[in-house]
Amino acid sequence: MICAVALVLLLDASASVGAADWDLQLAGHAAAFEGEDVARITAREPVAVTAFGFSEQAAPLVGWRVIQGGADARAFAAELRGADRGVPQGTDIGGALFAGLRALGAAPCAPDWAVLDLVTDGEAPAEPARRARAYAEVQGVRINAIGVGSESAVAWLRENAVTPSGFVMAASDWHDVARALRSKITLELAAR
Repeated sequence: MICAVALVLLLDASASVGAADWDLQLAGHAAAFEGEDVARITAREPVAVTAFGFSEQAAPLVGWRVIQGGADARAFAAELRGADRGVPQGTDIGGALFAGLRALGAAPCAPDWAVLDLVTDGEAPAEPARRARAYAEVQGVRINAIGVGSESAVAWLRENAVTPSGFVMAASDWHDVARALRSKITLELAAR
């Protein structure tokens, strides 16, 4: 099966993200998939999506789902809303990126392009993230990100995690993440 995009969502589940902020992050991702833009895009051509929460390790939140229209997108959103966070610990962005790259190897379709979609409010050791980014570039995988709450998070992501073909967006706080995610996910699924 061929799909337009294989998208790995990487949600920050580390201790710097409070319980209410985690709920906002889940709800923001889910709301993006419930929107008309995603329904319209995926009705034209299927996409594959999976989600992980990351802290010191990355853990699956929702396994791979092929989305072909609004009903599939809403079903994915419902699964994501009910996902278990696990135990919050430190922030390992490089580990999360490598987990996303491994997940792409198990995608249920052959994508035209592959994307890692990272959301975080923190920074982490730069070298593992840079290694993951270099590997992604070699594999033709795009890494995009949203930095939450500070310009330093956005700058760190731009310098250490986002691929040259990718982009980073800013969200002023966790309440602003839903707005940024709507734009980001629509761009990731629609752009070529």
